[in-house]
This record gives sequence, structure tokens and C-alpha cells, in this order.
Amino acid sequence: MSDSCFVVRLNRYLDLTPTEKTAIASLEREPREYASGNTLWQEGDDLSELLIVHQGWALSESRLSTGKRQILRFHFSGDLIGASGIAFRDAPSSIVAATDMVVCRFPRRALGETFIQHPRLAALFFSISQMESIDLYDRLRALGRSEGKARLANLFLSIAARMRAVSGQHNPVVRIPLTQSDLGDAVGLTQVHVNRLIRQMTEEKLITRNRSTVTLLDEPRLIEISRFIDRFSSLDSSWFPSPRG
Repeated sequence: MSDSCFVVRLNRYLDLTPTEKTAIASLEREPREYASGNTLWQEGDDLSELLIVHQGWALSESRLSTGKRQILRFHFSGDLIGASGIAFRDAPSSIVAATDMVVCRFPRRALGETFIQHPRLAALFFSISQMESIDLYDRLRALGRSEGKARLANLFLSIAARMRAVSGQHNPVVRIPLTQSDLGDAVGLTQVHVNRLIRQMTEEKLITRNRSTVTLLDEPRLIEISRFIDRFSSLDSSWFPSPRG
């Protein structure tokens, strides 16, 4: 694809060479459409392919023994889905379309071939994967030690940081096309509790929310409440190997 969103995302962190851009864009050759609610793969399925999100949102979820859902991560334009489970043959979580989507599937062996030809890209993929892991650790820490408002603030700020890393723009209006049930399952709260917290945060002029966007009205205060650390604004590439080609 000439308009590879994956290239756009990676190029925010590194000045990619034309050869590297071509190698990345080649992974987005076969776009497929999925309607909201469709399951892209189930937990335990053979993880023979990876996905690049070209349009729309997906969520990574796992079912608890109680039958309740735990949302582990949200995925949107420019995200690579499946990399966190690449060490395993079976998918560690299910991937479900949260909105209508366009994704590109490619065999995970293609990623290995890309790494052989372009070791600098391998370093970049690894670094971004670690950034996402640390961001997830931060959210887990918030779940264990923070009140509901701080958990929700942390989630909104994390999504905003990730989207800004792709767009390159610091926009207080963040597109979050998720239900209150989705938000609750991501931060360990009931839908009723999420609804109450959003009303409270609106009254305190921290945020406003409509059906598909959240506006961060007082970002410094949200950061203070949640002790949020932006893991996506910068990346240390000083140790990367030189580009090839």
C-alpha cells in the first residue's frame, strides 16, 4: 500500500530509508474487511499470521474463569497485532473488531525474513514492543493501586499518547469509539461505575465525552491523578545497527 499506516507510525521514531519503507509496506499487500463484532482469531488458535491494522479498532481480550471479559489492549491504525505472542504457537488472547476494520494479514515468517534483511527494523520493532509492554505494566499497576478515576484517566492518556505517536499531533480531542462496557472491562470497573466516573470527570472539567471522542480538557491534572508516564513520545535508537540498502 502506498499509504501504509505502519510506515507512518514507524517513521515517527526513525528516519526510514526508502528500502526499509518498501519492506514494511510489503506486509500490507492484502487488506481484508471485518465488521464490528467479528472475531479475527480466538484465544488458543494457531498463531501463524500477524495483523497490521489499516483502519478501525480492535481489542485484545481474555475470558476469566467467571465468564467475565478482561480487555488487555486496544489496537488501532498503525498497530501490529500478534507480536506480543510471537514466542508461542497458540494465540494468548482473542482479537475482536471493536469497529468496522480493514486489516492486513501476513505470515509471521515474513517478519523473520524482514528482520534478516533489515536488522535496524528488527531493533525498532523490538523497541516498540517493549514500549507497549511497559505501558501495559503501568496500566496493571494503576489497576492494583489506584481508584477508579485514576484508572480511567490512565487509559485515556495511554490511548492519546499512542495515537499522537502515529499522527505526530498533540490534539486534546481523542477518538475513542468504545462503549462504557469496553472501558470498564479494560480498567476492572462495572459499566455503571464507568458511567458515574465519566459524569464526575465531566463535572470537574477534566474531560468531555460524546459517543466516539474524548476531549482532554485538563491534561496536567489527569496526569497528576493517574501518575501517567508517556511511554510513546520518544525512543532511544542510539544502539540500533546501521540501515542496509
